[in-house]
Amino acid sequence: MKSSHRHTRSRGFTLTEILVAMAIFALGGSAIVALFITNARLSRQAMDYSRAAEISRNIRSLLSQSLSRPIVTNNEPVYKFDYPGASLTFRPTEYLRQYEQERTRGGDLKNYGGTPVENSIFFKLPTKPFSVAVRGEDAQRQIMTWLPNHATDLAGMPRSFANGRPEVFRLMPDKLRMSGALDGLDPDDRMFYAFDFTIRRSVARAGVEDAAQPNVKAALEDLYVVHIKVYKGYSFKEENSGTEVINDPYYEWDFYINAAR
Repeated sequence: MKSSHRHTRSRGFTLTEILVAMAIFALGGSAIVALFITNARLSRQAMDYSRAAEISRNIRSLLSQSLSRPIVTNNEPVYKFDYPGASLTFRPTEYLRQYEQERTRGGDLKNYGGTPVENSIFFKLPTKPFSVAVRGEDAQRQIMTWLPNHATDLAGMPRSFANGRPEVFRLMPDKLRMSGALDGLDPDDRMFYAFDFTIRRSVARAGVEDAAQPNVKAALEDLYVVHIKVYKGYSFKEENSGTEVINDPYYEWDFYINAAR
């Protein structure tokens, strides 16, 4: 009796099948990596916008307090603005360079960025309605107050600064990192946020006619419009070039505010 043996042969993948599988995995992997990159970028943008919104709310609160408490000097009201944690003399690139040097030898950076007096400013409100046709700095000061550029002293005179007029208020690192108690920089890069804002008279009018001008509604004299601009990485000097990189604001906000006289 003869026995028959059936031999089975296992069939492997062909080169074409392997290449197709690798292409599918490559496409899928690329899509997943792109998704992670996009998610990280959106998270960064969300953090920036949240931080900018916080800065804007703080400015509005501080301005509301300031405009409710005018300081009368020379028969003219001036107002004070002081943003805690912001500096008119802080230079981020200089701080980063000094930070890297000082942290290796236990140095102290807590006084870097200017004294509180230097970081507090006074300002006057514009006296004339806003117009885009006005030219010249002195004339523009009458239609728009741009801070910190249009800062004054307590007497209402244009203020001078040792290193030239500041362009923006820059946020400084927190006190623990500046004192060396914590190592590293802020997780949200606070020192790279900056802001400025302008104040102009509103063109809004009351619901009643002006007593001096028949058929013309009275202007709301004490209502002003504040326009805030928040920057990220503002006015850095490129290494070895000396040229400044001026960024456009990535967050802007307008709101109305009343001023007491």
